[in-house]
Amino acid sequence: MNKLFALLLLGASLTACSKRNDPAAADAPAAAPASANASVTVTTETALKNAIAAANPGDVITVSGTINLTSTLQLLRSGTASAKINFTGGTLNCSGIASGWGVKVNGSYWNITNMTIKNAPDCGLVFQLGGYNYANNVTTTANKDSGLQVYNGAHDCNITYCTSTENYDVANGGENADGFACKLSAGANNKFDHCTANHNSDDGWDLYGQPSTVKITNCTATNNGFGGSGDGNGFKLGSAGQNVAHTVTGCTSSNNKASGYDGNGNTGHITTTGSGGSGNGKTLFYRIY
Repeated sequence: MNKLFALLLLGASLTACSKRNDPAAADAPAAAPASANASVTVTTETALKNAIAAANPGDVITVSGTINLTSTLQLLRSGTASAKINFTGGTLNCSGIASGWGVKVNGSYWNITNMTIKNAPDCGLVFQLGGYNYANNVTTTANKDSGLQVYNGAHDCNITYCTSTENYDVANGGENADGFACKLSAGANNKFDHCTANHNSDDGWDLYGQPSTVKITNCTATNNGFGGSGDGNGFKLGSAGQNVAHTVTGCTSSNNKASGYDGNGNTGHITTTGSGGSGNGKTLFYRIY
């Protein structure tokens, strides 16, 4: 063995012994990996749109206070099943938008929570094209079309504990502004749970032209149809020429201009388990097969 190799072996041995005899070195925890997720709080339209445009799976974007929008906020990126993009808090005032929706969601795997969206010149919040999106504790109010709409292929949307109120279609005397709409060819597996539609100019819920089953549970529709041209059903459950088996469970529909629950020409077997109401202008159940 040459002298250089022997010295190297001795140095390695001393280092190992030093670590074994040093309690601090033995007990030191492994360094935690750095998180790749961003968390940002925004207070202006520019900062909000920049954050939304750069959002990655797992990010958290929080609105502080009220942000006044001048154009539609578009959520185009997507999270993943295990790391949704989180968009939460504050108020989005859409009165500065000249035309169009307030917020449009074309991406997938978004959590939208604890937010108010108001005064849009069309629908307040619209889910279209994407899927697996979630809205919880979102209030849509004073929009000039439906408060919250699932539309045009959007699928697997889960809408919970949301409120839609005082939406009024000025241009058409109240005809189109529903509280919640899942209509005009939305996709499959869309659900509403513990939501409230109150005092909207058309229907509380509108499933007109919806080809796939929608599940509505523990929801309440009251005082809808205050516009002169609004239909005023609590739950409009389809349209003529359709055969779609929607389900309504544990819901209440009261004091609406027309019917509490109206199949509206849909010949599918509509299940209204444990659902009732009172004080509707026409009847409680109408054209339910």
